[in-house]
Amino acid sequence: MKSAVFTIPIKKWQKSAKRGVGNIRVAILKSRLMPKKIKMQRINWHKIALKKHLKDVFSSGITYAILALVFLLWRFALGYQFEWQSIEPFQQPSIFIRVFYSAFTFLTLGYLLYIAYFYKVLHDILVKSMGLWSLYNGIKAIVWAFLMFVSYQYIVPWLFSVLNAGVSILFNIANLVLYALPPVGISLVLSVIYFLLKNENRKTS
Repeated sequence: MKSAVFTIPIKKWQKSAKRGVGNIRVAILKSRLMPKKIKMQRINWHKIALKKHLKDVFSSGITYAILALVFLLWRFALGYQFEWQSIEPFQQPSIFIRVFYSAFTFLTLGYLLYIAYFYKVLHDILVKSMGLWSLYNGIKAIVWAFLMFVSYQYIVPWLFSVLNAGVSILFNIANLVLYALPPVGISLVLSVIYFLLKNENRKTS
């Protein structure tokens, strides 16, 4: 009677074992890096929030600018005379987008108070000297709400008005070139429209 002999492919088993160990090491490394990633996101929350909402603002503003340029060509084709026009493609975010104004305040007025040691002095007086944590937190909340109100009511509108004024100047320069040198103006406007459309499609893709 013949005995059966079973062979084990040792090399393949060693390769699979090494591959398994490598996968385990990668998983452990990812698990170690994950808290750091979350921590960095928490540290940079203001930058992430501003980038997200400003991206939406500029996306809608680009669409507005494209339509304004198309309307400009349409007016020129119909024979309208040159007129200085004021456009406002970029609109201030709504007050209900609290995270935007909180992030904006954190990077502007809040940072100014921080480098002026306002919170440190307040903490030393109320907490270290008197132990009044609740009063300290209450004053901080009131100050923060006031800073956000100032940002919404004055600073952000001023920044958007300056931005829209600059865009209006560029728009009217193109308008003037269109009427003064029609071939150059038409080429310029069409080139700007193409550039804006291409840039917008690149962002959405």
